[in-house]
Amino acid sequence: MRKHLRTLLAGVIATVALGTVTACSGGSTTTANSPTPSSSAAVVKDFPQSAHYIADMPMSDGKTMTIGVAVEGDKIAAYACDGSTDEAWFFGTQKDGALDITSKYQDTLKASFDGSAVVGQLTMNDVDYTFTAASVALPSAMYTAAANGVRASWVVRPDNTITGVQFRSTDEDDTSDLVQANEQKFRDQVRQRRLARLLQPAPPLEFGTWRSTVNGVPVTAIRVDGDTRLS
Repeated sequence: MRKHLRTLLAGVIATVALGTVTACSGGSTTTANSPTPSSSAAVVKDFPQSAHYIADMPMSDGKTMTIGVAVEGDKIAAYACDGSTDEAWFFGTQKDGALDITSKYQDTLKASFDGSAVVGQLTMNDVDYTFTAASVALPSAMYTAAANGVRASWVVRPDNTITGVQFRSTDEDDTSDLVQANEQKFRDQVRQRRLARLLQPAPPLEFGTWRSTVNGVPVTAIRVDGDTRLS
């Protein structure tokens, strides 16, 4: 009887000990209350070597402001237009996926690359627009052509729709002669020249051939890449 009791007691002790060991070793097992390792990789913020991005932004008058952004290494070219009577060109550089560029007429473009799109703010004619420009595949991009002092520029969207503005150069277009001694006076002068520009909808652009007629002259538009620079 005593032998049987000792055997039974030893079995109980062994069972309790085994449960203790199991509980201790189970402490490293992930439970609902334990933090789980993150499986998502860090978002890549460096631009691709060469890329194009496009976004449409609604305007208060019901029209659409469209922006195209082209990247080539650290160089940036961007064009925004309403397809009617306003446009802005931006040329500059990006660093670590961020850009902050001012146009010759003091429009501003501030944006960054979030790993898949260009996200930022465009300010034109004292109006702010926020945008998320998705990556697009060629031939979707910006295009431009000039003839006899007139330049037409277009943005070709992924659905093959095209919008653009034509600009006629005058002696009042240059802002390099303005003196920045007084910031407010300088801004007022730049704005006056901005509003005095001769702008109108760009002529039709033939998709695929990129042919058009600018100022009565047959032209073939060139694609605008990040390293394109216009005078």
